[in-house]
Amino acid sequence: MTSKFCKAPKKRLSEKELVEGMTPHTVHSDELAEVTLDELGLEISESDYKAALKRIESLFDAAEPGTPEGDELERLAALVEEYEEKHFPI
Repeated sequence: MTSKFCKAPKKRLSEKELVEGMTPHTVHSDELAEVTLDELGLEISESDYKAALKRIESLFDAAEPGTPEGDELERLAALVEEYEEKHFPI
């Protein structure tokens, strides 16, 4: 006689099921820390800043989150934000 409160053991996921949907871009994304240019001892030049703005403009409408273009847009936006905070403080 089995009780209605007894649950069947959970099926263990296979290795294939565990990694399904993972890509090189998402596998360790939760472990990545934000690092500033100052922490790396680097500084973006004004010409780099202007080039980043132009690239952002070209990516802005076409880049989708989770795509290489979307990732590039996020990185460029972070660089531009850091540059502007340093050079154009409010």
